[in-house]
Amino acid sequence: MQKVLSVFRAMLHRKWTMGVATLVIFGAVVAGGFVLQPSLSVGAASNCSSVYTVRFGDTLGYIALRYHSSVHAIAQASHIWNPDLIFPGQRLCIPASHKVSSGGGGIYHGPPHGSSVAGMISSVFGSYASGAMRVANCESGLNPRAYNPISVGGSHAMGVFQILYPSTWMGTPQAANSPYDPMANILAAHNIFVRDGYSWREWVCQPW
Repeated sequence: MQKVLSVFRAMLHRKWTMGVATLVIFGAVVAGGFVLQPSLSVGAASNCSSVYTVRFGDTLGYIALRYHSSVHAIAQASHIWNPDLIFPGQRLCIPASHKVSSGGGGIYHGPPHGSSVAGMISSVFGSYASGAMRVANCESGLNPRAYNPISVGGSHAMGVFQILYPSTWMGTPQAANSPYDPMANILAAHNIFVRDGYSWREWVCQPW
């Protein structure tokens, strides 16, 4: 009887040991896959001209415009399933055929050829585009050359989003560009919008 119990205990011990080993191996594989995912998400280095780290307030449309790329191209290269959902700190693969449009600070010199003002607003503001469109329509009728002759502390409202120049304009990353440049004006508006906690408090027109 004692011999039978010893054999039984040995079998139980062997099964328990194998079970633990299986769980450890499985856990290592799953964890390894999870840890490796960020590297895989930006694609092979040879396929990317650069790797962009998402900052607070970025949209995939803005990043695509800055790199003369497209939302689809970057989303595909970075394995993003929802282009409207990116996060600060996330690394994106910029396809090798695309190059950055300008240096740091988010300054963008001119829109892609043939882009409409509405299309640029949609690209830059992403999921906030409908509200941004209503504000811009109210402020300027989407006219990049709109100018308000009424002075506000020595500044005048200019461009698509009627941003006060030079006062407010000079505090944005687009200060080196003309407020009449539609893309520069839209990017400046987006910067102000994000800086103010995703609110339109600096505009007379509101999105409702």
